[in-house]
Amino acid sequence: MSSSHVRAGVTVRESCDLIAEILAPEVRREMVESLGAGEDSEASFARLRRAMRAHAFPANGATRSLGRVVQALDQRTKAEGFHVLESWDYVAHKFADQTVPVLMLDRCAASSDSGRGDAVRSILLDQYFLAVLGLIVVRAWDDPDPNSRFDDVTRMLGMLGDTTHRFVDDAATLLLLAVSHYHPQEAAYGTLIDRIATLDEGHRLDFALACAPVISGHFRWGLRFMYQRDVGRLRDDNVVDYPWLLLAARTLIEAYGQESQTSPRHAAIVEGLLAAVSADPWALTGKAPPCLRGRESEHAIVRAELHGQRDRLLRDFEAIRPSLKCYSPLGFEVNFLCNALVAMAMTAVADCDAHPSLNALLTTRRAGGGADASDQLERYARSLMAYASGSATPGAPALVVYDPYDAQHAFNMTLQVLRGSSSS
Repeated sequence: MSSSHVRAGVTVRESCDLIAEILAPEVRREMVESLGAGEDSEASFARLRRAMRAHAFPANGATRSLGRVVQALDQRTKAEGFHVLESWDYVAHKFADQTVPVLMLDRCAASSDSGRGDAVRSILLDQYFLAVLGLIVVRAWDDPDPNSRFDDVTRMLGMLGDTTHRFVDDAATLLLLAVSHYHPQEAAYGTLIDRIATLDEGHRLDFALACAPVISGHFRWGLRFMYQRDVGRLRDDNVVDYPWLLLAARTLIEAYGQESQTSPRHAAIVEGLLAAVSADPWALTGKAPPCLRGRESEHAIVRAELHGQRDRLLRDFEAIRPSLKCYSPLGFEVNFLCNALVAMAMTAVADCDAHPSLNALLTTRRAGGGADASDQLERYARSLMAYASGSATPGAPALVVYDPYDAQHAFNMTLQVLRGSSSS
């Protein structure tokens, strides 16, 4: 049998089972120890780099290989237009020669402290498995039950790091992260969002709660630093993102109409709706813009629901008005979500301290917590901005920003537009 036929025969479920075995605590510990045993820091990083490139890792005298799985899923994903394991080189105008986790390793290894070798290797290993699990979740629809595959990925994300040192909490957020690099074949985004719409109600809601703040933060960053607050330029340059925003808004407004205020999900849905509407309140409350051509009927549903629920929404939004004293996701802005992960990985390698997850930065109402949690989130967001500022090209904006004043600006503008909206 040819190698192409073998690769084509790899199933997503088989892939999940194999990765789960490798992520078992004792196997993961053996991998980290084997990669660093008896070698200096530079040599151990070189060994980890070779393992990532080969998708094969030493553990207790044996080799755990993911090569067959990764090659099969990556081949199918590239055929559809997504290069999940590769980042776009904006200078060379092509995809980078090395995979994302290898590039991350090269970047981190140069600044790491050899005295914390195991901790740093563990963080870099997490980056590798985040990339591979991202590939899995993008391919979830190869399986007859994509909802279960989302659950598998969320479970495996819980096997990475620990509760004080985790980067991503759920499959929906990882999906957004996996496709956040630039991809020239824009049709791939439309195909994927139509697949996401086929998930069951609970998984669509998980996606919407993740998608709304990601798109909102991406748009706010662009409006400030690329488009000089020109919404028309924003829409023209982000046509592929608007169907994602529309699906998130529809899912959230429908859930909002069904949930009572005493529901445990109510606060998260309200925060998600605020993020969705604030991304472009004129687009969702007014006439469907050209960037939503072909989706006018779905837009009409969202617009009608926002108008019909307006008074209740205004009250609920007012209850979570951003304050300069508390962390607000509306102040967290990233040009592309992958840049937030770079900042998270680099700062983690630098100090190996506990840190919140990306989910906590995006959706505080799901995470809960009081003033201490808010202070921790703001400190962390500012540390990511400090890293991004330090690594930015001179004169260019930081790719990760936390600005509580812009959160207030976005909130006030959203309520102003919503109050003036019309159902006609």
